[in-house]
Amino acid sequence: MPNNKHVFLLNEKSDNPKFKRKRGWKDSKEDEVEVPLQPKFIKDFQKENFRNDNISFYAQRKQRNENRLIQFPKNIDLIRIFFHTVFNADLNNKFEQRYGLSPVEYSHFNKTVVFEIINETLFLNFEKHIKEVIESPDETTYDNRPFNLIALILKFEFIGYRNRLLTSKETGILLTFISSANAVSIVQKQALLNFLDEQNLQITYNNSFPDILEIKNIKRSQNKFIADNFDIVRMITSTRALKIRPGAFGVNRREFGFTVTIPENLTTVGIIDTGISLIEPFENILLNTSYDHTGNGPFWDESGHGTMVAGLVILGDEFQMAVKENYSAKAKVIAIKALHNENDDINIPQLLLDIREAKRNYGVRLFNMSLNIPFAKKYNDTYSQFAYELDKLAHEEDILIFISVGNFDMDNLEELVINEAHPDHEYPTFFYNLNGTSQSHNCQNTNISEPSESLNNISVGALAGNLEEGDNTDITPNSFYPAYYSRKFHFDHSQPINKRPLSRNQNNKNLNKPDFVFEGGDLFRYDAGLEILRSPLANDDKYFGRSCGTSLSTPLVTSYAAEILNSYPSLKTQTVKALLINCASYYKKNDLPDFKTSTDSLLKSMVGFGKPQKTKLLSTDDNSIIFIIEDEIEAQQILTIPIVPPDYIKDSGNKLKFDISLCYSFMPLKDNHLNYLPVYMSFNLVKNVDIKTVAEKEQVEYGIKNGFSWSEDHHGIENRVFSNAQFKTYILQPNDLQNVGDTIALGVRCLVKSEIPASHAAKLENKKHSFSIVLSVTELPQINASNQLYSTMISCNEIRNIIELDGDADIEIEV
Repeated sequence: MPNNKHVFLLNEKSDNPKFKRKRGWKDSKEDEVEVPLQPKFIKDFQKENFRNDNISFYAQRKQRNENRLIQFPKNIDLIRIFFHTVFNADLNNKFEQRYGLSPVEYSHFNKTVVFEIINETLFLNFEKHIKEVIESPDETTYDNRPFNLIALILKFEFIGYRNRLLTSKETGILLTFISSANAVSIVQKQALLNFLDEQNLQITYNNSFPDILEIKNIKRSQNKFIADNFDIVRMITSTRALKIRPGAFGVNRREFGFTVTIPENLTTVGIIDTGISLIEPFENILLNTSYDHTGNGPFWDESGHGTMVAGLVILGDEFQMAVKENYSAKAKVIAIKALHNENDDINIPQLLLDIREAKRNYGVRLFNMSLNIPFAKKYNDTYSQFAYELDKLAHEEDILIFISVGNFDMDNLEELVINEAHPDHEYPTFFYNLNGTSQSHNCQNTNISEPSESLNNISVGALAGNLEEGDNTDITPNSFYPAYYSRKFHFDHSQPINKRPLSRNQNNKNLNKPDFVFEGGDLFRYDAGLEILRSPLANDDKYFGRSCGTSLSTPLVTSYAAEILNSYPSLKTQTVKALLINCASYYKKNDLPDFKTSTDSLLKSMVGFGKPQKTKLLSTDDNSIIFIIEDEIEAQQILTIPIVPPDYIKDSGNKLKFDISLCYSFMPLKDNHLNYLPVYMSFNLVKNVDIKTVAEKEQVEYGIKNGFSWSEDHHGIENRVFSNAQFKTYILQPNDLQNVGDTIALGVRCLVKSEIPASHAAKLENKKHSFSIVLSVTELPQINASNQLYSTMISCNEIRNIIELDGDADIEIEV
C-alpha cells in the first residue's frame, strides 16, 4: 500500500462574526423547546405530596441542627428540588429573588437542582407558599397567584447527612465540596482541615484541585462527624477501584522467546495501574522515572494487571495477530502506580497531580487508565467529580486519557448467564430491558462506570474477539459483537425525568460513551481470552497468560494513538482523537442477527464510533487523502474553508466520499448537567460561496443538496446537551460535482450557552476556541478509481506536511 501521509489543509478561510440562528425550515412540534407545564388547578395528591415533603424537610433540618457539635457563624443549608421542567436562567432569578435560593448543583439534565438557602428571610416565602398550597381549597388555581412557582415543583427534600455520606467504607474516602459564595465556607474548610490534622488522618489535598480531598483511612464515626458538621461537604464517597478485570486464565506455556526493537522518538504513555514488572521485553522501554501512591514500589506488580496493560500498549495488536521473533515497540511507558491490589482505593488528588507533572516535566501526553470507581452509573446521572477533574486537566494540559468503561463482574455474570437462565439475562436483552422481570438483574447495572463519562478523554469498551483466527468466543454470540461483560452509555432520553418526558430536542445522536470498542476477549473458555505478558516470577501464568476485559481493549486503542504521535508528533491530542474517530467503523444493526430486534440506540450505546481501523490511521492509498485542520474559532463566529476537488473527477462518473470528524476540548462547568459542555461547534459541507451567504441566508442558498446538514443542531441551544466529538459522511454524486463549480467548502460554526454563570460565560465569549477536524476524501467506487486522487488533491490545494513543532523535540527522558 502506498505510504501517502496525512497533511494539514491550509486553504485560505473566510469568517463572519455571527450567523443566522434560525433554521432554514419550519420547526416541527417535536423539536420545540420544552415549555413549562403548569397544572391549572392544585390537585389533592399534590397537596398530600407537599405535606409529606414539608414534614420530612423540617424534621431533617431540625435534626441536623441538633446534631451539630461545631457551631459556625452561619450554617449552609441545602434543599434539593425536583422540577417538572428545565430550571433555566429566568427561573434561577425568580427563585433567588422570591425564595432566597441559589443553585449549587444541577442534575437530571437540569430538572433537579440542589440549592443553598442564602436568605433565610426570603426562604420564609417558600415555607409560606408551600403551606398555602397544602391548605388551599379544592380546585384552587395557580394562575396569577403568589405561589405560582410552586406549580413547577414535583417534590423537594432537605440535604442531611444521609444525602452526603454515601459510603460505609473506611478507606479511600473522597470528600467533594460545594461551590458556595458564603464566606463561612472558607471558615468551614479551614476548620475541616484542622479537624483532619487533629485526628492524625492522612489526607491528600492541593489547591490546584480545590473541590476534592482524599482521606486514606478513617473510622465510620469520623465520617459521620464530618457529614453532620461541615456543610461544605456535599458528598463522601469511596474511591476503591472495581475488580479491574472480569477474569484471568492461563498456564505456563513458554519463555518470552522474542525481542523488541525500539524505534527512535517513540511516544511515551503513562500507565495508571498496579505498577509494571521489570520483565525482559520492557528493557529500555520502561522509564526509570515513575510515580507510586502505594509505598510498595512502582515496579512491583502484585496482580500483574499493570504489566499486562503496559505490554498491550507497547506491542499493540501485532502481538496477538502474529507470532514473531521480533516486534517493533509502539510506545515507551512510564509507571504511575495508583493501586497495589486490584481493589485498593484510588488517591484521586495525587493522581491528578502526577498526571500534570508527567506532562509538564516529561512531555507525556497520552495516558492509559484501565481502572474505574465502583458501581454502574444510574440512568441519566450527571457527570462525576472524577470525570470533571479529568476533563479539566485534559483541557488545560492538552493530554488524552484512555479510560476503560468497566466490566460486569465475572462471578455475577456466570451466575446470571450459565446458572440462572431467564429471558432478561439473554444477549442483548441483558443490556437494556426497562420492563424486566428478573429478580437478580437490572439492566442499569450494565451502564458505564465513572470516570469513563469524561468528554475530553476517550473511553473504550470491548468486543468479544481475541484477534486470533476464527471465532474463539464463549458466551458472547460472535467475536465481532460487544462482549457480554462490556458496558453501555447511561444516558437514555426515552426515560422520563421527574415523571415528565424529556423534550426531543434534548437528545444528541453524537453524544455517547464508550467512544470506541476493540477486541478484549471473552469469558469463560480459556482460548477465548487475549494472550498477555506476565512476569516470570508470578505465582501463576508465568511469562504468558490469557485474560479478557475492557482493561485489555483500552490499551490496544491507546497503542494506536501512540502510533499516530510516533508518525505525527506535533498533532494536538484532540486531533489524535478526531483521527481515531475518522478511521473507526462498525456494523449496522441489521448486519448483526442478535441486534435486529433491538434499537439502533442500544447498539450505539455499546460501540460508540466503532473500532478504529488501521488501514487509514497513518497513511492512505492513492484513491484517498486525509486532510487535517487545527484551528480556532470565536463564539458566535462562522467560518468556511475551501476544498478544491480534482477536475478529472467530474468527467470520471465516480463519486467523492467525505468522512469528517470534529473534536474539541473545553473547560467543563462543574455541577451543571445540562451545561457541563457549554461550547457548541458543528460543521457542514457547503458550496464555496461568499461567507455572508453562508452566515445570513437560508441553507437552500448555500447547501450543496438536501441531506447535507450540519453535524449538530443548535436549535434550542440552552436546553440541548452537546457533544465535542462528531462524525458525519457526505457523498457527492457526479451531478453534484458538476453543480458545485470548481470548489466546495467546509463550514464550521461556534456558539456559547448564555444560561451559565456570567464569569464563565465572559471567559468563553472573549476567547478563541481550538478545534481539530480530520477530513478524509475517497474516490468511489474504488475498484474503478483513477489512482490519482491523493496526488491531484495535493497539487490543487494548499497543504503543509505535518512535522514536529519546536519545543517538543528537545524533551528527553531517562530510561
